[in-house]
Amino acid sequence: MKRAVIFFVLTLVCALTAPAENIKGVVRNDTTGKPSAGDKVSLKSPASGSMEDVASTKTNAKGEFSFDAKPSQMPYIIWVQHQNVTYTHIAMPGQGPVAVRVFDATPKLDVSIMEHLIVLHTDPAVAGTLKIDELYTMNNPSTPPRTLFSPHTLELYLPENAKIEETSVQVPGNQPLKVALVPTSEKDKYSFGFPIRPGQTQFRVGYSLPYTGKLKVNTRLAAPVQNMLVILPPSITFVPNDGTVYQATSDPQLKGLSLYIAKNITPQQQIGFEVSGSGDMPREQDSAPAEAAGGQGRPENAPGGGLGLPNEKPAPLQSGQWIFLGVLILFLAAGAVFIYTTTQQSALEGTANLPKDKPGILLEAMKEEVFQLESDRLQGKISMEEYQTAKSALDKTLQRAVQRQAAPASH
Repeated sequence: MKRAVIFFVLTLVCALTAPAENIKGVVRNDTTGKPSAGDKVSLKSPASGSMEDVASTKTNAKGEFSFDAKPSQMPYIIWVQHQNVTYTHIAMPGQGPVAVRVFDATPKLDVSIMEHLIVLHTDPAVAGTLKIDELYTMNNPSTPPRTLFSPHTLELYLPENAKIEETSVQVPGNQPLKVALVPTSEKDKYSFGFPIRPGQTQFRVGYSLPYTGKLKVNTRLAAPVQNMLVILPPSITFVPNDGTVYQATSDPQLKGLSLYIAKNITPQQQIGFEVSGSGDMPREQDSAPAEAAGGQGRPENAPGGGLGLPNEKPAPLQSGQWIFLGVLILFLAAGAVFIYTTTQQSALEGTANLPKDKPGILLEAMKEEVFQLESDRLQGKISMEEYQTAKSALDKTLQRAVQRQAAPASH
């Protein structure tokens, strides 16, 4: 007992007298290709459970910044504000210089909706409701790269009587963030105001509708969509208002589900439909997210794979949301699902070593490659044989990367 007390005291003394470690980096404006001078940079610590401000500064003429930070097993989060848009980066004390990319902001920019995915099902635990999740994948191909920043970066319509339950956004390499979906002056029309950075940005809306076993879902588009997908259990009958819009198809990775696809849809086209019957997502899909992300039997409290700012209070995943995300993961970047199944502590611990860990870097690269592969397949750019060959190789590589990343935490 006496030895334990002495050890505790020595540990406490060492912690209190440990010298501050330097966190430094540079902010680069990828629109101009030059260092970004005069940007506000804040250092935040999530160790206390909230985003506590540790220090703040501004970048110098070379875009450089520096902080003296206390040694910590938890990562710090760097916030850079450039033209009223915030960019984040995770950093560990002593890891070496970090590079943060920012872009000039503009209120008008030509962005497009690459994919609009709709998943419908009923939940036996919630009688009288139809559960619907929609995911919009936005593409910002601007040259030079710029960020779209306005009060209405994405406008959309929801069916009448929709009860919004969850809204979030995710950018490449970051974890999903809860964001507001704001109603506009037009009935059933809403908008996101989250900045759309260069590349892909994904917006999600989860809602429910009153349901008695049959319902006309009169949804519509606010902007053209390149690829639209509707996924539902086969026990639910799907009848489009316009039979020429949707094409029934199948996908080898979506066993036990019905899939309808529409391409190059305009706001003038009728995309509404009628559904009847009931059905939850197949139980065998439960393992799909973990396997698709490269893990087998991965527990629900496994750490996240993103490198961005975590949700304030990530909640345990409900069964319906888990299935929905299992479907999304087949079309989008693997690994995004994990933020929904973590606590704030485990999510941050899981990302702590990623910036300087080679398996973590490989994992991020693989996630981007999975996203691109699925996008190419849906757009018909590659054959099914080419897709299967590439997907098999990626799955094995991704699995090894996840296992290597998780190995240190298991010791």
